[in-house]
Amino acid sequence: MVLTYISAAFMAAALAVTSAAPSGRIAQSGSRTPRPKTPRDGPEVDYSPLDAASDLELFAACLEAGLSTRSAVLAVAEASPQWSEAAALIGVGVPMSTAWSALASQPHLEELVRLTQLSGESGAAMATGCHRLVAQLRAEASAQATARAERAGVFIAAPLAVCFLPAFLVLGLIPVLISLGQQLF
Repeated sequence: MVLTYISAAFMAAALAVTSAAPSGRIAQSGSRTPRPKTPRDGPEVDYSPLDAASDLELFAACLEAGLSTRSAVLAVAEASPQWSEAAALIGVGVPMSTAWSALASQPHLEELVRLTQLSGESGAAMATGCHRLVAQLRAEASAQATARAERAGVFIAAPLAVCFLPAFLVLGLIPVLISLGQQLF
């Protein structure tokens, strides 16, 4: 009975600590157009492979739902500031090839620009290529996370060696050597 209350208290504390909604990348304002970046916004946020994968997945879902490429780019730009320049260019009527070149400067989206050029030339559907890019970006993110975890293991072991090796020498090895030295001499 007491364990039930304790577990309920821990669950309530965990829910209170977590954020209400995972909407950190979605604009809180009701505006449809992306807000231009100002110096007060601070430095640019890193655009991780997982962020790019989620943006590409949203783009592919919009295309599969029947939206035009222009509408899909505008929809993704509402959720991701990295797409806002391309959306702004599309909004003022710039040709799609020029708008896509704005996305080429973003990390992890160069392949999407090549995919759109290929789709424009051959007429191939972009959604399947986007899903392939999503899988590729997620594999890249997984490899990066594995590499970081392996490096963390090395960095964690170094302080432990610095702390425990002297303690082992002082408390374990030196008394044994002193007792052996007393018996021999």
